[in-house]
Amino acid sequence: MALPAQRDGSYSSLMILLLAGLSILAWISTYSGMLYLIEAGSGDIGLGAKIAIAFAVLMLQGMIIYILDALFSGQLRFSLYPLYILGYVVLFLISVAFAFGFYWRFLEAGAQTAQAAGSSVYQVQRSLQNGQSRLELLQTALSTLATVSSQKAQIERTAGGTCPASRAGDGPRRRLRESDAQRFQFANDLIASRTGAVKTDIADLNTDLQRILKKDPATIDPQTGTRTAFIEGLDRKLGLVTERFNALKTDPQFRQLRDELQARGRQTSFPDERGGIFPCPDGQLQTALNGVVRSIDELPQLQKPELRSVEGSEAVTEAFRRLSNTATGLIFHGKAPPSPERIRAEQAANPSATVTQDEAGLSDRDYIPLLIAIFVDVCILLVSINRPFGPFFNLGQDLARAQARGPMRGVLNTFYRVFQDQFDAQTPPVPADLIAPLQDVVFDHGGQYYAAVPLDFREENYDLWARARTNAPSYESSRALERSRYLAAVFAILEGERLVRLLGVERRSRFRRDEVDGLDEEAVRRKLDRQGSMYAQADAFRIYRFRPGKWAELLIQTVGSVSARAEERRGLPLSLRRLPSEVASGAEQKALPENNEPSALPGSDVEPPRRLPDRSRVE
Repeated sequence: MALPAQRDGSYSSLMILLLAGLSILAWISTYSGMLYLIEAGSGDIGLGAKIAIAFAVLMLQGMIIYILDALFSGQLRFSLYPLYILGYVVLFLISVAFAFGFYWRFLEAGAQTAQAAGSSVYQVQRSLQNGQSRLELLQTALSTLATVSSQKAQIERTAGGTCPASRAGDGPRRRLRESDAQRFQFANDLIASRTGAVKTDIADLNTDLQRILKKDPATIDPQTGTRTAFIEGLDRKLGLVTERFNALKTDPQFRQLRDELQARGRQTSFPDERGGIFPCPDGQLQTALNGVVRSIDELPQLQKPELRSVEGSEAVTEAFRRLSNTATGLIFHGKAPPSPERIRAEQAANPSATVTQDEAGLSDRDYIPLLIAIFVDVCILLVSINRPFGPFFNLGQDLARAQARGPMRGVLNTFYRVFQDQFDAQTPPVPADLIAPLQDVVFDHGGQYYAAVPLDFREENYDLWARARTNAPSYESSRALERSRYLAAVFAILEGERLVRLLGVERRSRFRRDEVDGLDEEAVRRKLDRQGSMYAQADAFRIYRFRPGKWAELLIQTVGSVSARAEERRGLPLSLRRLPSEVASGAEQKALPENNEPSALPGSDVEPPRRLPDRSRVE
């Protein structure tokens, strides 16, 4: 019975749907990630470049599908598996990397920008709060000193005694106290103005931070759809606030005030109007002024934190940076680099730390888009793996291919047309006719298949040939071995295609002769005679050995081709089916009688009667 022409494909409709959907999803993510990365470095690109990028990504996805199909088809040569696996790994990494940038842009970029802005603003606010506290303490100390000096001036006027041996009155000691009160009050007012500026900066930064955290629509640029412009403005504001606060320590007026307070704290004697000097040490005042000077000297030095937007095209760049840093750290250093959150914490604890955000690796949340990117490509792999397999499935696949191509992909048909004069030229060949001469010369020996191609192109004048013949076998045929030339040509081509290997003393390999023990011409004749081959009477042979599996493959192709022809014949109306004799004679088409069974229909899988060796002539 012929095999059915219809067969189940290696991919079901559901598998095709899944592969198409997953491939489109992978194409979109990879294309978008690649496009954003290019735009981040080159700006907006033209339509032609976008089409080229889309085509390149399409080819990348097509290669992934092709490689997976080849890997799990069962038809790939074993030597090509390492190359195909390496190619798939490279394409897989490229696809995952760009897809990770695409998913990270939508899942994490906004949160990372807000988190970075919050951390940077908080770091500056905390330093400003520390500086504000120092300034407020200075302000409180100077205000207290101004009040105490005013009180001592009043005491000096009414009772005296604020300086050693001083009497009540309006003298130089009272004026000294009044001068101290005025100096301290001026310093208090100056520091109060600086403190007010710091408070204003803190409030402004807090307002901007709240706008970011609450996702205020006013922070989004309508042209780009991102907060990059607002974040850049906030970064500049942080720089100005930092520089403005650090300028307090180098402000000329502030430095002069500091020097005056330090000098006043050290001074214990003062000149009067008459050119004399009077002592007036004040330990309490000296201690307070030394503390004020030390507070001014120890005002904190602010470090501007890193603040950058990772939204829009910059998101893909940031994702690539983190992914590459992590991969490099794991490969070359055996550990992943610190996450951005850890780096920001180190910078907040130690503003002079040398580590920067450019050295950051993946954070815990970054693995979510990475796993999504990997999951899509893994799903494509799983769908490609889940295909029918096994020896019977492979056999069905081979038969299906043979149904469409014929034995040896039509090569035997071509040889038949070339050597048509050696066959029955009146009927078109069927696959069984093409393979039968090869079966006549193929035999097995030692677990392998061999072919004995007869080198006996005998002449048509049999009597002259027989008289000139020596070493004749015990049986002969009166007919010429008309298909020897066909066999010689076919096996020569098979050898050229490395399907068979020529054996013999003349054919040597590098290390040994291609000889087979116990396989000489007499043994070949016995084997051919045992299987009823008329070519056992040939004078000489050219011996070929089939490479493993090749003879079975050729037979499978023949069976599949016979099945295809039979199904094609069954598809015709009964009235159109004709016997070979009717085809040869050009007779009118007619229906086949039910009781008339032809010996062999063209295209059927019934082999025509074989010609047995003529054993009537015995020498």
